[in-house]
Amino acid sequence: MNTGLLLFLFLLALALGWFLGFHSKQTRSRQEAALPKGEGVKHRLQLFLDSYTDDALDQFLHSLEVSPETLGLHISIGKHFRTQGEVEKAILVHQNLMSHPELSDQVSEPVVYELAKDYLVAGLYDRAEALLKQLLDSKAFRLKSRKLLLDIYERERDWDDAVSVGLTIDLKKNPEFKIRLAHYCCEIAEGERRNRTLVDARRSLAKALSFDKTCVRAYLELAKLERDQGNYRASIKQLRELVALSPADTSLALPLLFECSEASDSFESYQSYLEQVYRQTGQVNVMLAIVEALLAQDKHDDAYQFLEAEALKSPSVSALDVLLKHRAELEQGMSEQTLKVMIEVIAKVRSDKAAYQCIQCGFSGQHLHWMCPSCKSWQTIKPLIEYETSV
Repeated sequence: MNTGLLLFLFLLALALGWFLGFHSKQTRSRQEAALPKGEGVKHRLQLFLDSYTDDALDQFLHSLEVSPETLGLHISIGKHFRTQGEVEKAILVHQNLMSHPELSDQVSEPVVYELAKDYLVAGLYDRAEALLKQLLDSKAFRLKSRKLLLDIYERERDWDDAVSVGLTIDLKKNPEFKIRLAHYCCEIAEGERRNRTLVDARRSLAKALSFDKTCVRAYLELAKLERDQGNYRASIKQLRELVALSPADTSLALPLLFECSEASDSFESYQSYLEQVYRQTGQVNVMLAIVEALLAQDKHDDAYQFLEAEALKSPSVSALDVLLKHRAELEQGMSEQTLKVMIEVIAKVRSDKAAYQCIQCGFSGQHLHWMCPSCKSWQTIKPLIEYETSV
């Protein structure tokens, strides 16, 4: 091979190498430019955290200078560990930052807040509480720290402290906290009612309604309070106010309405009221409450005729269940075995069906929770209502 050809091939290899290197650099630049501002660093940090061993990460953290310029990087690393479930590492990162006196108080506030969140996730509530209290006068973290304190007091069921912290929040600017405060007062009132300190319970419920006039739970607790003191008509009044305020929560009021109507011998008024609510809402549970009221007055024929007519007009599993049980008692129409099987099937269908559901996250279950166990929202779990459907 002659010298000229060798020289040509060498120059061609150099040109090809330069072109490939330039193209690779341009590709990386375009990829980083496509990321939002600040996301390029986060992207590379994420690659680093996902790719390196624990020992390499530890060496990196110890070698990384702590300064106001690198503070955000340290905090990002700690957050990464916490979101990945490695809370102990997150705590070590943020504690390491806390141990550097050269950081000013203002610069260290994000570190205190993140360390408090670490402790909260780890279940170290007393440590988290102590740190959050340091931020109560912080302009940047005042509201955030109060919110986390409320989360801690909710988990510890420390309702008095929860109310105290809630009262330091500007409720006009942050009205979403009103519902939480109302329920804290209801929690306190429930304890006071159990301890028979009824005057205090009444005061706590009035306070709950001062925070949130639409607090269904407060009306229900006031009705129970009146019932406990033998004020049945006053209890019925509270329950009717509850139904007028929130028709979707009618089923919560029905058992106590029946009890107080029975105790005050006012079934006729109760039945008339239920018929009015049924016409307005078409709720099957109200229709069944009418049947129950008729039976309690020994108006059995009226009850079954009403039930049969409504079951034909508006078929529902609940109405059919009651109707079949009645027929089983009279042993009419079907064989005893057939009736027994049908009743068992319907009972199974009803038992498998959720009674309550959270309108915020969709959590469902058989029991009422004033705070959703899933999304931790207050007063978002509502009864699942069966409505009449004309055929």
